[in-house]
Amino acid sequence: MSSTLPKYSRIEGKTYSLFGESDSTREYYETIRKLADTVTAMEPDMAILLDTLQRFSARKRALKRALKNKKEGRVTHEILHLINPLLEKYTYKTEEHLKEIPFSKIRDRSLYVTREQYHLYMLETELTNRLNIHDFRKADRKVALLPYCLQDFNVDCRSEKRGFDYQCRHCSSVCFQNHTSSILESDNIEPYIWQTGNMKKLAKETLKEKKKFAVLGIACIPELISGMRVCRESSIPVVGLPLNANRCARWFGKFFPNSVDTEELNLLLKLRSTP
Repeated sequence: MSSTLPKYSRIEGKTYSLFGESDSTREYYETIRKLADTVTAMEPDMAILLDTLQRFSARKRALKRALKNKKEGRVTHEILHLINPLLEKYTYKTEEHLKEIPFSKIRDRSLYVTREQYHLYMLETELTNRLNIHDFRKADRKVALLPYCLQDFNVDCRSEKRGFDYQCRHCSSVCFQNHTSSILESDNIEPYIWQTGNMKKLAKETLKEKKKFAVLGIACIPELISGMRVCRESSIPVVGLPLNANRCARWFGKFFPNSVDTEELNLLLKLRSTP
């Protein structure tokens, strides 16, 4: 197989892009790490912090009010005022999307996400990674769930069902699905293109064998945070990375090529857990 890496270039999404105003996602990741450092200094207990952010981010109207009327002493208000100005460049298309979304889809929690919610989800993802990376590494079985949109759309995908779900067969050297799967496999993580697999069944089967089970997810931000929360509620160590933009049929009616920061994936797998 050729060692050629997939082309890494700026892409735009329906509501967000981690490139912001840059040709790289490096600035985004540096920013979210610094914000997480500041926020954990405000509330060192990561579990409490994550629960607080999850409850706060569910209240769309309260987020708007918090931006207009900051209440001193409320950690949620302070966090929102801290992160919002620094993350806005990555979500500038969100307002336009919300104006276009049909009334029938307003209750869709993945599609109807405000800018403030996106920013809190970004922070929550980074904090969850820090909290869980140690337990993730110790797990006997580690599974990665990858989205369909990382494939090379210039070739016919040859992925096939293997065990839990579909797996990449490494047919294109410039495919993000291929490159990401190779990174994961080198770290003893099972990569799957999640299409038909039953995650709850897989977890139960693994735990029944008295093995520790963990999950790594890659998805667009709303779906990633939803999956990470389900894992947290089930006490499954979970870490994840957002796609560089949201570009699938769910958002545009058809698929567009997508990418993930594979350098950041390597950094995540080497990340030290919090004390």
